[in-house]
Amino acid sequence: MPLIQPFERISKHDAATAGGKGASLGEMTQAGIPVPPGYVILADAFEQFISETKLKSEIDSILHRVKKEEMESVERASEEIQALILSAKMPKDIASEIKKHFKELNAEFVAVRSSATAEDSSAAAWAGQLDTFLNTTEKTLLQNVQKCWASLFTPRAIFYRFEKGLHNTHISVAVVVQKMVQSEISGIAFSVHPVTQDYNQMIIEGGFGLGEAIVSGQITPDSYVLEKKPFTIIEKNVSEQSRGIFRKKEGGSGWKDIPSAEGSKQKLSEKQIMELGKLILRIETHYGFPVDVEWAFEKGKFYITQSRPITTLMKKNVASMPSTLPDEKVEMGKYYTREYSLFCISVWCESNTTLIRKWLGRNTKHALFINEGNGKKFSAWFSNKEEFWNTEPIKRIQEDRSYFPCLKKTFWEHWGFMSERFRHKIESFAELKEYYYHYRQWWAPMAILMYLPDLPSVPSAIKKECERIREKTQEYSALDEQVFAPFILARFPEYEELIPVLLPDELFALEQRAFSASELKKIRERLKGFVYYNNRVYPLGDLQNILEKNNLKLMPLLVPHSNELRGQTAFPGRVNGKVRIILEKDQLHMMEKGEIFVTEMTSPSYVQAMKRASAIVTDEGGITSHAAIACREMKIPCIIGTKNATQVLHDGDLIEVDADKGIVRIVKRAHA
Repeated sequence: MPLIQPFERISKHDAATAGGKGASLGEMTQAGIPVPPGYVILADAFEQFISETKLKSEIDSILHRVKKEEMESVERASEEIQALILSAKMPKDIASEIKKHFKELNAEFVAVRSSATAEDSSAAAWAGQLDTFLNTTEKTLLQNVQKCWASLFTPRAIFYRFEKGLHNTHISVAVVVQKMVQSEISGIAFSVHPVTQDYNQMIIEGGFGLGEAIVSGQITPDSYVLEKKPFTIIEKNVSEQSRGIFRKKEGGSGWKDIPSAEGSKQKLSEKQIMELGKLILRIETHYGFPVDVEWAFEKGKFYITQSRPITTLMKKNVASMPSTLPDEKVEMGKYYTREYSLFCISVWCESNTTLIRKWLGRNTKHALFINEGNGKKFSAWFSNKEEFWNTEPIKRIQEDRSYFPCLKKTFWEHWGFMSERFRHKIESFAELKEYYYHYRQWWAPMAILMYLPDLPSVPSAIKKECERIREKTQEYSALDEQVFAPFILARFPEYEELIPVLLPDELFALEQRAFSASELKKIRERLKGFVYYNNRVYPLGDLQNILEKNNLKLMPLLVPHSNELRGQTAFPGRVNGKVRIILEKDQLHMMEKGEIFVTEMTSPSYVQAMKRASAIVTDEGGITSHAAIACREMKIPCIIGTKNATQVLHDGDLIEVDADKGIVRIVKRAHA
């Protein structure tokens, strides 16, 4: 039996040897769907490799020792098995066959993709678990094939096989080698809208460059919604794209900046959207079930690079929320002020624009972060019309019993890895990238779980469970930078002051080289302040232009004329005392015993100063915020969420904190 087969000789019935990805590409090729040519190195080749190198018993023994609930155990097993596979020599007959078919393909660059034999079935979709190597050349072909074999045993893949109950099932891996389409535009599409669950709607997402930028969630693509009957475009959302992934001259791929004038354009014309929509319908009709498709556009032609069943459709529909009209002035309210690194802000935004959509059906369309050159402190501004945060979680909990357990499970899966990194700091760039992956996946379910207790209609059992989760994990909430800062600092001590203002891509780039003089100049400018909007960093001086260009308006907080402020009771009690305003960590030493601690929001580093307070008042926060939980533990009267106590009150003001009623009364001003 041959070890390699071209797409033309493979069908959907060959998933056991070609893997789900390979079988799907073969099936579409035979059906006349425009698929870039290629071949599949069948799972038999991997089995022969394992047999001839005598690795099977060693791999089985290592997997047998895995404790899936212990991330360290999973990672150790992964490291050992991948090292065995990558260090073993590929048999000559397999290597020569792979090279022979590469030459017959007559392609300078190919995509090399893992295709697990248990992959792309509705029961266990392995999407994203295994590896892909784009723009591979003949020089790196064999090496990347071996890496694909090894990717059957990444930490994610090992955890996935245990999670899906496949650890006692024989799983092998095929490798797809496909002529590389140099995508001018690419993206993904769902033949059934995954949010509205409307079988008469499909959605297409597209961006400039290679589709990996969209699949990985690192850019916000354009999105186009089509109705099948009558066949028409019903919605278009155009996003500005500031960067994309493109092929490098020497092979491989990397990020490249896109000028604003180009990046703000609609990626596909109406005619192209309709053409691609018909192609997606054709694929759905051929298979007879809803499909998730990856596509690319090169030299006037669409290509399909992958198709698999949609595995996330729920039983009940969830209505989509109306979007803001483009000609409205979008009012932005200040929601909180925090001390976080730019790395953290970037994770927040990238997760919000992609993964929040998965859990809530929409993302926060307008989110803007402003740093005024005051260290790591930034203010977060959101559209005042983003009401779906208050309604959608409740709706999903009520309509789908599996929603909350799924949310919670995803949270804990990724928290296991992250908490390990909080205890044992990052020591390599590989660990930094893995941390970034888990951080992004974790953020969306974390944000929802932390928000649920503040919603009135959440069932009490769920509310209590979310509060417990918050109490267990909140102390780590501001530690993201501490995880990787020592690692970067040890290698680049000259960048110490820049660490809080580095983006993830900039941190990853340090694996290859130090920053150039021009890069350093650009990064240092951020120390004077910056604006982060739509996954892009701008100088602080560009704020007004950003607001005008995007039709945004920052709404100032209204300072009340009365002598009362109102908030939410976190811990009851009534106290009279003098105000101490704390806005920065370096002011904590000024807090004297018996004073009333007034701040925007507390963090774990504030606890010692909080213990000296007779009462605590915050601008922000909910009943499960750090301030609320800490005050309940310390039994200190506390009112949270007054919105503007730090602006209305001044040091030395005599006030009454009536935490029984959630009211702060000004008794006497320090300076009349």
